[in-house]
Amino acid sequence: MRIYCNREIFSALNGMSFPKTKNEILSIAKVNNDICEASIISLNKIEEKVYYSIDEICENIKIVCDLELRSALKKIKFPATKSEILKKFKNKSYPYSIIEAINELPENLVYNNLSDICK
Repeated sequence: MRIYCNREIFSALNGMSFPKTKNEILSIAKVNNDICEASIISLNKIEEKVYYSIDEICENIKIVCDLELRSALKKIKFPATKSEILKKFKNKSYPYSIIEAINELPENLVYNNLSDICK
């Protein structure tokens, strides 16, 4: 599984007209005060080219796991299933974006480590 764009990036770029260059995309994202540094770093990694949709940007970002999700997953004891991970996350005060990312994991798999989830 790959988590391409997080909700924060979608929100920062929502309503943007296309086409846009990488520099234009970064400028728009940086104006949005609600976007974290990790998302800006992710956007900085996109190729230098012209983009024609948010989907194209997200496919190019290929965020394997954002920093916040990685940090949260470090606290999980592996091996673990999706439902076990969700139970541990729901008992904590993790942001909705973290819970949503875990909800996107395939069912009926056992994850042996952080890399199994983030790739």
